[in-house]
Amino acid sequence: MYMQKEEMRTLRNRAFILLLGLVIALTRPVNSQAVDDQYLAGCAYSMQGDFNQAITAFSLAIARNNADEQLYINRGKAYLELNEIDQAIEDFKEANLINSHVADILLAKAFARNGDVGNALKHIESHLQSDFRLPADSIKKDPGFDAIQESPEWYTIWQKEWYTDAEKVIAEAVYYHGRQQYDQAISLLDNALLQTPDDIQLLLQRGSVFQSQGNYAGAIADYSAVMKKDKLAKGVVGKRANAYFKSGRYKDAVADFNKAIREDPGNFGLYLQRADAFAGQQLWSQSIKDMKLYMKYFEQDLSAVFKCGGFYFEAGDYINALKCFNQNLKEDPNNGTYYKARGKTYYKTATYQYALSDLSMSLDLMPGDAETWMYLGLCKIQTGSNDKGCSDLERAQRMGSTEAVKYLLQYCR
Repeated sequence: MYMQKEEMRTLRNRAFILLLGLVIALTRPVNSQAVDDQYLAGCAYSMQGDFNQAITAFSLAIARNNADEQLYINRGKAYLELNEIDQAIEDFKEANLINSHVADILLAKAFARNGDVGNALKHIESHLQSDFRLPADSIKKDPGFDAIQESPEWYTIWQKEWYTDAEKVIAEAVYYHGRQQYDQAISLLDNALLQTPDDIQLLLQRGSVFQSQGNYAGAIADYSAVMKKDKLAKGVVGKRANAYFKSGRYKDAVADFNKAIREDPGNFGLYLQRADAFAGQQLWSQSIKDMKLYMKYFEQDLSAVFKCGGFYFEAGDYINALKCFNQNLKEDPNNGTYYKARGKTYYKTATYQYALSDLSMSLDLMPGDAETWMYLGLCKIQTGSNDKGCSDLERAQRMGSTEAVKYLLQYCR
């Protein structure tokens, strides 16, 4: 009876996917990139906790491409969040059919949630024997396994030796890394690399420690060595992109962020980071393009709206900058930073009364901001109040604004 129910559910799900595929085929334009849109939408909905919408989006994507295990993994995770365990298990099994053992640990979580201790432990053991093996601590401390940790079988599993000597060193280095004891972590990894200089995981972990330490050249060297040894190493190019960015090598960072986004298009943080890397080169239109893509899926993210407004401001597109800052203030009308940004933008458009109002409001909320005093002074000068404006510029100078000195020399002396 159970098998009949499972078969019926499988048939219903496949029929649903076929129907979705038919709808898409009839409505999409030739060479459409809708599959990418649906994948991105699914990832965004998941990040925002809207798992029903995420499932719909991933189902549309699967109807277009049923050979990508990540689509099934992501939909399975959404089902798991909704406690729809049987559907999650089915998706994780599909993922494993595409890429053997890739979803074993997720199957273990799903079976544990269902109270099926035997299958949960079976898949943990299978995971520990696979190339996808996670560190022991991340499994043991996962609350998804709390319900089965009292079983004797759980104890038995951890009596076996699953990890290599290098993996044990990495686990110890991670411990020191997490406590910001970087020298101890690097010393451990250096000694291990003397024994096995080609170990990719050791190099990757040392690169991560170097990056946290602020040694970006060391991090870039280790990440580059990993990528040279394994061109398909997942996630490494994104780490190197971040190290390039932190070291001010913005062009190299953009090149790596491009690759990282192709590798993991649903990682929305990469678009924000690439926008900053474009901004480092003053390629404002490219920065804005990335921000608009991000905001398509996260339109309520006020920090992203504000950042996009800043890029419009730097590009001299003050109308669109004002639209961003208006949205910010509509949602958060007591934020002095937003008033300052809009006031500066009004100043650039020569609408000085609006600028005076916003800058004054900003100073009511943030009286210690030197740049705001400088812009307030400039507005007063432009509207004929030179003495008051020069007084504000002098205050900005006393508060540490070096830019105010230029305007003092220009307007007040």
